[in-house]
Amino acid sequence: QRQMCIRDREKYFQKTRSENKKEAPGTHAHLGMLLSEAGQDQSAAEHFETEKRLFPESSAFMDFLLKNKGARK
Repeated sequence: QRQMCIRDREKYFQKTRSENKKEAPGTHAHLGMLLSEAGQDQSAAEHFETEKRLFPESSAFMDFLLKNKGARK
């Protein structure tokens, strides 16, 4: 189930990039959460950092997730 959700998110990013569109707020955070739950902390951290960069208003929450989900750079 989780792996299917991860693949769906990855397909979403591929599609938005191929159509030269911007990702929706929260999509990197969502994928980061899924990856963190799957034990892929480094990849999760990368998505949390991307969410912070694209949507600075999410910084406080992304920092919280980075600290509490164990996903650190």
